[in-house]
Amino acid sequence: MNDYSIFGWRIRSELPIPDLLPWQGDGRDADVTIEIGPVPPVTPDLTSFSPAVQIGPSGVRVSIPAVADYWVEAGQRIIVDPSLPLDAPDIRVFLLGTVFAALCFQRGVLPLHASAIDIGGQALLISGISGAGKSTLAAAFSARGYRLLSDDLCAVTVTEPQGVLVYPAFPRVKLWKDTASQLQIPTNGLERSRMELEKVHLPIPAPLFQTAPLPPAQIVLLRTELSPDQRETRVLRGLAALRRFDIIHRWRLGLAMGQQALILQGLARLVERAPVAEVARSDNFADLPELVDRVRALAEMPRG
Repeated sequence: MNDYSIFGWRIRSELPIPDLLPWQGDGRDADVTIEIGPVPPVTPDLTSFSPAVQIGPSGVRVSIPAVADYWVEAGQRIIVDPSLPLDAPDIRVFLLGTVFAALCFQRGVLPLHASAIDIGGQALLISGISGAGKSTLAAAFSARGYRLLSDDLCAVTVTEPQGVLVYPAFPRVKLWKDTASQLQIPTNGLERSRMELEKVHLPIPAPLFQTAPLPPAQIVLLRTELSPDQRETRVLRGLAALRRFDIIHRWRLGLAMGQQALILQGLARLVERAPVAEVARSDNFADLPELVDRVRALAEMPRG
């Protein structure tokens, strides 16, 4: 068994998860245990959410063919039934994505489809559809000396007395090899995120990782535009911001799990605390340095 830390939780795991930092908190019992073993089979009690995901009265089953089956139970227990060797990165990619998003919903924590950067003691949240460039922009901020909180999946508390907080995940980002080359980051020796993808895990040095939770400062929604004339920044207010459910990681799964109140109330509290802006970028990140400057200016803008 290994004890790890993510989102402020103590994770006790039979599965090696080198992405995560070792637990260095208090001596409390594990918040979540990860076991290796058989996953409950598909039965009529499980509602099919998608070909890969079934929802039952006691848990969520995630099945990734030729990778692993996962069972997420009561926000406290995950079972992994691997098809690949235990050290295969593919197993961890789905564990730390969809599986942990389901875990967050079960624990009453809002999972965001976003990367997060520490700017002046507050969290800049970079969201967008898959491929929008969340990790690339996070890596570009890291290259300028800003500290990373999370890549791709953020956990945000919205009901705690201390208010809305973004919790740190682990010190690495996923980058396509061509993007890493554009950032002048060597990829030799880096682990692939999945064996069939030209995507690698880039470790972030300890001084560039933020280990404490931060309040959110700004939400940036990335989109791609081919024409420079279309690359404006658009501020979203009121209903326009509240309708952006895509900020939430697997929000449709959350609804199917009965987490409507968490999603609606959590999103309302989040956008009340952090302004939302839609920012356009070039299709090939030719404008990356200027994009970093634009996004940083948004996060550093004084709030009235």
